Amino acid sequence: MKFIKKHMSLVIAIVIFILVFVGFLILKNVFFPSEAKAIYGDRLEGRDKVEISDATKNKVKDKLKEKTSKVEVRVAGKIIYIDMTVTGDVNVATAKDLANQALDEFSDKEKSFYDIQAIISSDTNTTQFPIIGYKHHGKTAYVWTKDR
Repeated sequence: MKFIKKHMSLVIAIVIFILVFVGFLILKNVFFPSEAKAIYGDRLEGRDKVEISDATKNKVKDKLKEKTSKVEVRVAGKIIYIDMTVTGDVNVATAKDLANQALDEFSDKEKSFYDIQAIISSDTNTTQFPIIGYKHHGKTAYVWTKDR
């Protein structure tokens, strides 16, 4: 007790420092609540068990190269994007069939984990393209944008 009375200013400074520090932590958690959390939260849990390999991406590209001028397969989060540019002689029905052929290259496990989006454009200037197809991981087929 004598120590506290003798060093009263030091004790007050330490108490004020602790209160300011605790106040800072509280304000930090109020203004930045999810700083340590991942951007996608826990939605990507299990993604490391169902990884899309480069070999699978290359199989998709090889399957589609006959009627396309450019194919790109990329993964972002839990969505596989298949961007393809079809040649001028390909109609909408054939383009949709190409997207279904690309879907065949993925395993059932991959199709049931990832959503797949096919973005199809044409290298010629037609009003039918671009079209976009989306397959939810719980569904078996694409849902397409309305035909123009």
